[in-house]
Amino acid sequence: MTLKPNSLFILLLLVFVNSIRAQTKPLIIQRYYPKDSIKYSKEVDADFNYESKLYGKTTMIIHCESSYGDFEFVFKKKINKLSRMIDYKDGAVGEVYNFKTKKWVHEEESWKHSDMKGKPQDTIIFSEHNLYAFVLLYDHGGFIEKAKFQDFGNVIYWPEFDYQKCTISDEDKDGKPEFYLSYMGDSDGLDAKPFKQIIYTIPEKSKGQNLTKSKATAYYPSGNEDDVYRIEYDENWKQLPKAVKLKSQKIIKDHSLKYKD
Repeated sequence: MTLKPNSLFILLLLVFVNSIRAQTKPLIIQRYYPKDSIKYSKEVDADFNYESKLYGKTTMIIHCESSYGDFEFVFKKKINKLSRMIDYKDGAVGEVYNFKTKKWVHEEESWKHSDMKGKPQDTIIFSEHNLYAFVLLYDHGGFIEKAKFQDFGNVIYWPEFDYQKCTISDEDKDGKPEFYLSYMGDSDGLDAKPFKQIIYTIPEKSKGQNLTKSKATAYYPSGNEDDVYRIEYDENWKQLPKAVKLKSQKIIKDHSLKYKD
């Protein structure tokens, strides 16, 4: 049987595409937490506390090996102030943490422990902090910063990373990992609570460029009767491959199912 020119072209194209896919290796992903800092240093040959003087404590690193390169997805939290309210039956005592002495001290204009009767009933701790995250690419013995995230939302909505919903994946199977960053904000009782997701993707022509940032935000009603749960997507998110969108939507849906319970 003799193939027509068009049929031969299509056949060769399929062979080429399948060859490219065969060369695309699955991602190798490993999570590391502060307790794993020594293990991380040995296995990755890098310092777990990346730029800690500038950006504070490293809370998690996701290490990724791909056919496109080795990446570190670094999460950090720089605490600026710690305070707490200790509730008694008849009032509450305010305290602030002294980082130099590593002790809690009485906060002015609040009740003192000596003013209270009985034992404390509850303690609420407030952390005023900056959140940072970095996507680093290993290159010639060092790391190149490909993306930087930061949020200084305190004391407006108290942002916190949702670490289990921060991940790396290759949903469209092109060998280039996508970086999914998820974090939650609180509310003042009126504004909706935002669950924010940022996706960093590698541009098609990526040489020397930073990653492309896309964003989706789910809003949870909080005190305002007119609010309803809704999700908003930016223009970059709308341009993502279908498989990446589905991954993004699954993370948001899984969060909603757990958060609403």
